[in-house]
Amino acid sequence: MGRRKKKKGDFNFILGLAALVVFGWIGIDLYFNYQKRSQKESVPPAIVAEPEQKQESVQVAEAPAVELESGFKLETWRDDRYGFEFQYPITAAVDARCPKLEKTENGFAVGAFSLIAAGKQGTLADYIDRQLEGMEVETRENLTVAGQAAVKVNYQTPGMGWYGSSVFLEGKTKFFEFGLLANEAGDKCGGIDDYEDRVYQSMISTLKFAD
Repeated sequence: MGRRKKKKGDFNFILGLAALVVFGWIGIDLYFNYQKRSQKESVPPAIVAEPEQKQESVQVAEAPAVELESGFKLETWRDDRYGFEFQYPITAAVDARCPKLEKTENGFAVGAFSLIAAGKQGTLADYIDRQLEGMEVETRENLTVAGQAAVKVNYQTPGMGWYGSSVFLEGKTKFFEFGLLANEAGDKCGGIDDYEDRVYQSMISTLKFAD
């Protein structure tokens, strides 16, 4: 019995089937690669929020408003030597217990409350240190007085029992210290026992410098 010869058509069929498998595999691979790339490009990148940076701030207190007791009114004091003015309470009636505002060589005084003006030497911080040398500082805070930066310091005199409070600020040609220094309450001017302190608070809130 003779060997059967393969037909030419069978060979072509096998070759075509192999080619179909190869090209089919290439097509599937291209499709999935293209699909994955398209999905990556269509998804927007995640936005990572940057952490907020904390900003340090200095707390600056506003000067307190003037509060008048019954029987008091505001008087304006102008000092042309230093170019400023402010208001302070006085009694409408005559009261011998009330201290009078008196001009001094380098400022003024109302009982235990006074102004000291000094020529500029160094910085305002240097001036404060010189004025409070030897004192026991209790508190220190930044204020806005007459539209400019100022420093308020509360302190005590060691061994004497006196308490003090001063507001320091810088003028055009002078350093100023508006301060209260006392060892006890003054006479009850107008029936109140903190008159000089009220003068102090009124000065801080109404002080104005000439333009």
